[in-house]
This record gives sequence, structure tokens and C-alpha cells, in this order.
Amino acid sequence: MDRPVRRLFWLFALLFVALIGQLTYVQVWAAPSLKVHPANTRAIEDEMRVERGVILSADGEQLAANRKQGPYFLRSYPQGDLTSPWLGYNSLRYGRAGVERVYNEELSGQGGLLDVVGLWDRITGQPRRGADLKLTVDMRLQRTAVQALGARKGAVVALDPRTGAVLALVSYPRYDPNRLEELWPELNQDPGTPLLNRGTQGLYPPGSVFKIITAAAALETGVVRPDSAFEDTGSERFGGYEVHNYGDKVYGEHDFTRAFASSINTTFAKVGVQTGADTLVRYAEAFGFGKDVPWRLGGAVSRFPSASVLETAGLAQVSFGQAGVLSSPLLMALAAAAVANGGRIMEPYLVQEVRDYYGNLVMQAKPEVWLTPITPRTAATLAQLMVEVVKRGTGTGAALAGVQVAGKTGTAEVAGAAPHAWFAGFAPASDPQVVVAVVVENGGSGGSVAAPIARQVLAAALRR
Repeated sequence: MDRPVRRLFWLFALLFVALIGQLTYVQVWAAPSLKVHPANTRAIEDEMRVERGVILSADGEQLAANRKQGPYFLRSYPQGDLTSPWLGYNSLRYGRAGVERVYNEELSGQGGLLDVVGLWDRITGQPRRGADLKLTVDMRLQRTAVQALGARKGAVVALDPRTGAVLALVSYPRYDPNRLEELWPELNQDPGTPLLNRGTQGLYPPGSVFKIITAAAALETGVVRPDSAFEDTGSERFGGYEVHNYGDKVYGEHDFTRAFASSINTTFAKVGVQTGADTLVRYAEAFGFGKDVPWRLGGAVSRFPSASVLETAGLAQVSFGQAGVLSSPLLMALAAAAVANGGRIMEPYLVQEVRDYYGNLVMQAKPEVWLTPITPRTAATLAQLMVEVVKRGTGTGAALAGVQVAGKTGTAEVAGAAPHAWFAGFAPASDPQVVVAVVVENGGSGGSVAAPIARQVLAAALRR
């Protein structure tokens, strides 16, 4: 009997060690991530006994408030669906999303200085309360962007190119977080994906707005100058693929400035092929393709094919934003911001400051440079090319009286469907204060659909 007993003993010993290991992992190593996991409703229940901090817009409007129901503080959202794609929700049943999830520690009064404040409150018998957030979003501008986009699937991103502060962020379809419990089954089955923040999580072929990056690569490496001469016959063959201009237009003799303003695909295919796959990939990555945007709310990583798969036909197509190129509206806004900000892309941010409920400043955002893809000289040249787009090219729909606007349109082809309409630009061109990127899913022409939306947002931003 000794041998079977010893075997049984060692089996139970191993099981005991495994149990200790699992408990140690769960209670020590995995505890922080499990605590904030959206499915951990027990932690959420405990925290909902704490009065959460309020969330305010840059112009002082309340975005998230509290109401007491029994032992719990429940959230209410005075702006309804206007901010839901990024503000998110705080639900006892469904967890958290958006700002409510990412800044949960601050809002529930945890971490760093807030722990010290909370300890003092417990000692003195004061009720525990969370810290307040003040965001960078201007609700007047947010409403303008919401109205301009209307009931069209897509997104609008507006930011300050000098700091990276997000001024407006719109996604449609969206949802009313005040009705989350009622709408949850419908929201998860809706083919329009209203829970998706299209501004940061959506990935779309950028079409001709990508020509900003192609032009940057070609100008900076000396492949072209603004006055470089070209001739267009309406179509051009590259490695077995035939490139056509939008609307089958023929432009004849022209320079690179005209090619950019009129968005001539054949010329950009020539420029892209001459620039080369390695260089174009390098500049796409320098503008943020293939990188996580340093943005606490997360989002999709924009994609650009590797140089090893870009033969002549593919290289010609990626030069005008097709054939495997995918971008989020946020990244295209940041690409335009590089031009507006002398070649530097600032880290985008949404939370301006965090204050405890006594009004003491806990955190204040500090603008930081993320990437520097181009020199100030190249940025200045590109800005002038983008001015020509709005002055006499495809982007006249974004023009403002008395203000010089710089921009680039895009009409991105989608297999079996209408093209996505794009616009990315900034104003004033000589002293950029706001950048706007717009995408309308299957909206048609960027010049006729997206540019007028951008015009309304730019006009409102410059009046704020």
C-alpha cells in the first residue's frame, strides 16, 4: 500500500501547489487588470457606492453627472448621444467604456494623491468622492460637427495642431447612454455598429487624402518640385494595372501643384513609382501608419503594405491611398496637423485636467511631440499645395470667406459600393489653429460631400 499512498500524496501536493500558484496569480499579479476588467461587475458594484467625479467639457458643460438610487450613485449623461462614442458609460450591469473606463481610477478617487485624499476623508468621517475631469472638447463645436455630419455614417475629428487637444470628435451612428440598459441587445445586433467610435476605431481606405503623404515623401526626397512638369492622357498602365483619373478626366500638360490641386491619379501613380516602395513605406510609417497612436482611449492601428509586397502595380495604387492602405480619421487629422504644425505631430489628448473635489489640481495635460515626419520647409510647401486645393481645385467646398483654408479631398474606391468621401485640412493656412478630418462612409465625392462638412466645422472653430 505504501507506493499508491505516496503517489496519492504527491498528487495532492502538486494540486495544492497549483492552487497556491493560481491564487497568488489572481490576487497579486492579475489583480490590477481584473479589477478594471469590464466584466468584473463586483468591483463596479463596490465603486458605484462612491460618488464619482463629474466630467465637464472645455466650455463648462456637464457631460456626466450622478444621481443617488439606494446605496448606489448612478450616472446620467445630460448631452445624451452627442458624446457617447468616446465618453462611454458606467453601468452596474454592462461595465464601463470610453472615458468612464479609461479614467475610472481618477473618477472613483483612486491612485496617487487621490488615495491620500481618500484616506484623510475616511479618517475624518467624510464621504468618499471621486475627482472631476475637464476635457478639451468644446460642446458648441461638437454640436456643429454633429449637425454637419447629420445621419450619415462616418466621423469628424477636429483638433488643435499646436497642442494635440481634441476639440470635437463625432461618430455616427451612436447611442444614448441614458438608455443603455434598455437598448443593449439592440445595440449589439445593429449592423450600423453604434458602439464603434468611427473617429478612432474605424479603418477606411483614405483615397486621395493619402496624397498628402505621397507628396511629402516625393518633395522631401527631391523626386518632384511644385513646378515639376507632367502630361496626362487620362489613363496610365503600371505593371498590368491601368490607373484612371476620377471621372475619367484628362488634364494634359500640368505641373505638380496642379496635380495635387486637381487630384490627378495618373500623375501621383508616376510619382509614387518613381519615389519607390522603400521610401513611401518609410514616410507612411513616419506619419504613424503601423503605430499605436499615443491616445489613452485606444483605437485602430492604420495600415500600409510592406515594401516587399509592393510591385509596380501595387505601388502605383497605394500612391493615391488604395490597394491595402487603411487609415483612421484620427490619423489623417494628425497627418494634416503635421503640415499645419511645421512638420511635427503632437500627441492627441482629450482630458485637459483632473481636480479632486476640493478643487486641487491633480493632473494637467502637457503638449508633447509624437512624430516629426517632415521638415518645416516641406511642411510649408505642402501647406501651399493644400491652399491651392481649396482655392481652385477639388476642395472649393471647404472655402471660407476671408479665411484661407488648406486641405485635401479624397474619394476612396470601395469594391461593390459607393466610394468613401474624405476631407482633411486646416485653417487659417498662415496661422493654423484647427485641423479637421471628415469621412462619410459610401458618401461619394470628397469634394462635394466631405469638404462642406469640414467648412462648417472650421467656421465654427474659428468663431469660438
